[in-house]
Amino acid sequence: MKRIAIVGVGVTGISVLKEMAAHDYYQNFEIVLFNEPRTLGTGVPYQDDSELLLINQTADTMSLEEEDKYDFVKWVQVNKDSTAGNKDFIPRKWYGEYLKEKLKSAVAILNPTIIQENVEVIRVLKDGTYHIESATTQGEFDKVHLCTGQLPYQDPYHLKDHPHFVYHPYPVEEKLSHFPEGSRIGVIGTGLTSIDLMRFLRNQNKNLTLGFFARNAHFSLYRGLEYDKDLKFLTLENLEKEKQMHGGFVTFSKILEWFHLECQDKGIDFQDLTYRFGKGSKEQLNHLLEENTDLGVLQGIIHKLDFYLADLMAALTQEDRELFYTDYEPLFRHFRTPMPKESLERLMDAWNTGEIQVWENMEAVEMLEERFKVKLEDEEVEVDYLINATGQNQILTNSELPTDLLRQLINERILQPETFGGVQVLWPGAEAISPRYGVLNNLYVHGQLVIGLQYGNNAHLLMKQARKVVRHDLTK
Repeated sequence: MKRIAIVGVGVTGISVLKEMAAHDYYQNFEIVLFNEPRTLGTGVPYQDDSELLLINQTADTMSLEEEDKYDFVKWVQVNKDSTAGNKDFIPRKWYGEYLKEKLKSAVAILNPTIIQENVEVIRVLKDGTYHIESATTQGEFDKVHLCTGQLPYQDPYHLKDHPHFVYHPYPVEEKLSHFPEGSRIGVIGTGLTSIDLMRFLRNQNKNLTLGFFARNAHFSLYRGLEYDKDLKFLTLENLEKEKQMHGGFVTFSKILEWFHLECQDKGIDFQDLTYRFGKGSKEQLNHLLEENTDLGVLQGIIHKLDFYLADLMAALTQEDRELFYTDYEPLFRHFRTPMPKESLERLMDAWNTGEIQVWENMEAVEMLEERFKVKLEDEEVEVDYLINATGQNQILTNSELPTDLLRQLINERILQPETFGGVQVLWPGAEAISPRYGVLNNLYVHGQLVIGLQYGNNAHLLMKQARKVVRHDLTK
């Protein structure tokens, strides 16, 4: 019997298995799942942790059921005795419980072997199959789905080895509950992770002093009421027509033209929104909470793009992709990745009353024996502990590879790092491109590892792409 390995059983791995369970073809395979016990069935983002941590997507975008976008909402209402609605923000922990139920259903259909260990080695054999090793097992497989999840966290100030530095803050209940009463806590970064940390730490009742440090102290916006309007210009049809006329490529200037036409069509003054809210400064965020804006309309356009952002990226030349990442990506990400409104209200209430401090122009950190001295442009601030909220390092280098497996795959030239993040794959089939073996037809790469093409991966995109990859596999 032929064998399939699914390496990593979080959102993507479960989505792959669930799609396989929908096709009789996969009843003829022995399927083996690999994942360490703690995050089996949830992945890191949705593991058992504090209910204060919220999903940054609305509940109606998180269903694993392709034909029922409200399946997760219904699950919450039934299983949590909750009145949560389609546009509410749900605890991540609850979503992990939902994922485990979906995994259980797929397991009942396909009866896979579950090995509660991480894979340490994958090698390509002469006959085109794959040799896989974990701590206590090894075997050969005909197909492999690589769903290993998050990329390594950044450590821009090289603090990882200091005992008072929290390099990876999740699960927060384990990593952030040990601070002594009255500790001075600094958070490096002002992205969405920092909001998680604020929600948790301010609930600790330990009289903690909390501050945020960043080069530019700009926070995300909140997610407005998105208007569900069809796009007229930024469409797959227009993309395909343009590609046919220009040798398979589309200029970034043309995509930018379509974007501005969409804004005009929906009555949005994009330049004005950028001027008023494009930095996420304290002043701008206070104004945002006080005003009625058409920000939700802009976010609605951007959300619609999620379904084919990867197709747009794949249609750009290398030069145009560099232009996007250099000149436009930070602003696009700022508008695309908002937080729940309640989280922003909590942040601004604490910031305005001086209960938290926010420092910008961060330049360096001096490590002392049991504390840190954070050096800003014009002053120095001492803290007892620093927590890393700088986010993932999308660019894979040998010095920062997060796992033994990824290190082995890169070092042995089985996978090739992609310039803009993750590794190289054929799109949309997601077959790995190896500098040593060429296209690896039955090694499929998913999730954060393809972020260089599948820009802005979130759970919704991961599920959608996993289904596409399995259906593509069926056609071979």
